[in-house]
Amino acid sequence: MERLPRRELVRKLWHASPGILGAPIILFTHKWVTLLVVWSLAFLYTLQHLKLKRGWKFTVPVADLSYRTMAREDEKDNFLGSFLFWITMGIICTVFPKLAALGALWVSTFGDCFNAIVGQRVGGPRIPWNSRKTFVGSTTMFLVSIIALWGAHKVLSLDPNWNILMDITFIATFLESLPIRSAYDEFTVPFATALMLWLAYGGPLFGVVW
Repeated sequence: MERLPRRELVRKLWHASPGILGAPIILFTHKWVTLLVVWSLAFLYTLQHLKLKRGWKFTVPVADLSYRTMAREDEKDNFLGSFLFWITMGIICTVFPKLAALGALWVSTFGDCFNAIVGQRVGGPRIPWNSRKTFVGSTTMFLVSIIALWGAHKVLSLDPNWNILMDITFIATFLESLPIRSAYDEFTVPFATALMLWLAYGGPLFGVVW
């Protein structure tokens, strides 16, 4: 069992923070408040990403601290992962109903966080199509994501359909395991989760209110 580097642990805990801090905003505020918060963060992280790409010399509030805390090894001149995450969450919150937004947020933050922590800590056999991923990590993401979606249903007083939950978490886990640049799952996982929740339960698109 390998010891998880302190920086990686801090990075993953920072990665999970939107799931903790963002959920009350989705749950307890008007939709326009949620959109204001999410798109403001999307703007800041887009600015941080462009600043790094173009070599601009100024400090972006919030996003600069986030970059110094959680940037990946392949993000020395970009902040693609967080840029994609906040743009994707902005799109999700704009387009989809509340369950889809909350479910996508929690699967993307908590599922991916525990996937990395447990996968790197425990190790074990690697997934055949991606040597950077372990069966233990992906199984952990699958289980945590089911709990996350169950929790999203419960806080919204909805009855979960376990077959639907398992199908959605299986697809989200599979997408996270693909041998693509790791930043891209900040789009594929939350957007696919939101889309599948909407396809399963329906609801208005581009609603003015939740």
